[in-house]
This record gives sequence, C-alpha cells and structure tokens, in this order.
Amino acid sequence: MSSLAFQSARSLVRATTAFPRISYTIGAAMGMAARSPLGAGLGASLGAGLGLLGDMLSEMILRAVPKQRTSHSKKRKRMATKGLKNRHDLVPCAGCGRPKLTAHICLNCYHDIKRKLKDMKRTEEEAQ
Repeated sequence: MSSLAFQSARSLVRATTAFPRISYTIGAAMGMAARSPLGAGLGASLGAGLGLLGDMLSEMILRAVPKQRTSHSKKRKRMATKGLKNRHDLVPCAGCGRPKLTAHICLNCYHDIKRKLKDMKRTEEEAQ
C-alpha cells in the first residue's frame, strides 16, 4: 500500500514540474490525502516531495532570450527607415551669429564670458 502511495506521489511531483498549473492544486490534494485513511502515507511522502518541488519552483527564474544573435544585415534592414531628422529649433545667436538652440544660451558666448570673468577675478587677486 505504501509503495502505491510513493509511486503516486512521484508521478504527482513529475506532473507538477511538467505542468505548472498542477502546482496550484497541490495544497488541495494534500488536504484530501490527510483526511482519507488510505492517503495518510500519501500525505507523508507527498509532503517530503513538495518541499523540494517548492524550493525548485520558487528559485526558478525564466528569462526571455533570443535563440540566435541578430545578424548585421537584419539590423541594417530595420534601421534603413530610421534616418536623421532635420532640426527646426536652431536660430542664429544675436551676439556672435553662430547657430544655437532656441531659448538656450549660445555656448560660444558663454565660454567667452566665463573666460573674461576668470581673467577679471585673477587680476583682482593679483592686485590685492
């Protein structure tokens, strides 16, 4: 009788690894096995197998990965429709005439002002 219970527990463990939905019904099966007089041995052997099964299922992480690397030609085919888009927010700077982004400070003018302020600060320190 106990060998029958052990075989059915082993088949249940195999079924739960093959079909994940069966693992949800394990708790119900354990409750029914504990209530029936024939299932007392099944419950004990099933409980030992469920600990291992629970550990395996909780540690298992499935990640989606491609089977093969995308080839260069396939990448280029997809990228063929993606082109550079024209910028419409470039305007000439009022100070130096170089192109700058709308509502932004001109970098050329900014660097000039920064350099002049640094020179002024240096001359003040030398004067003291």
